[in-house]
Amino acid sequence: MAESNLLKGVLAGAVIGGALMLLDKETRSYVVTKTKGASTSCRSYVNQPSEAIHSVRVNYETFSRKLNKGIDELLVLLKKTEEALNKIGEMDEKVNNKLESVDNSKEAS
Repeated sequence: MAESNLLKGVLAGAVIGGALMLLDKETRSYVVTKTKGASTSCRSYVNQPSEAIHSVRVNYETFSRKLNKGIDELLVLLKKTEEALNKIGEMDEKVNNKLESVDNSKEAS
């Protein structure tokens, strides 16, 4: 029951907050403009559903290309990072070997 009351309260708060924001003339104008644009788009898609499907497909393909490009760039960056870490590891190993040889020569003398 408490969840139901919470949901009702959230919805009531959203409605009241939205209504209060519509008191501002610029906000009202913005809402009207956006609502008219959405209405026009919906009507055109209802009248020509194949265009809606085409639009979704084109947007999906664009998103997919951008995502693949981003993944490729990330893989290149990871490879460069791995190479840099390997070089640092090799240099660290060389330094440790030199320090060991210096310590060994001190102990021998």
